[in-house]
Amino acid sequence: MKVNIVVFGRLKDRFGGRSSLEITMVDPAKLRQAIRAVEAGGEPLGADVAVAVNGRIVRGDADLQDGDEVLLLPPVSGG
Repeated sequence: MKVNIVVFGRLKDRFGGRSSLEITMVDPAKLRQAIRAVEAGGEPLGADVAVAVNGRIVRGDADLQDGDEVLLLPPVSGG
């Protein structure tokens, strides 16, 4: 199954400036497995990064389906 990972803000730097990448996973898959795949070879995303699947904030035990879109959302600050 294929899952599209979309990254925002400072996380783009981590992926060479790309805003998205597609990963292939074995079905059935959990969100935490997708997170581990994007963290492989790099530093952990951090507890402050929110994760959404198909536009809904979810937890790591969420099930993934073929074609799902996983959004990695770093914290935003400003004023």
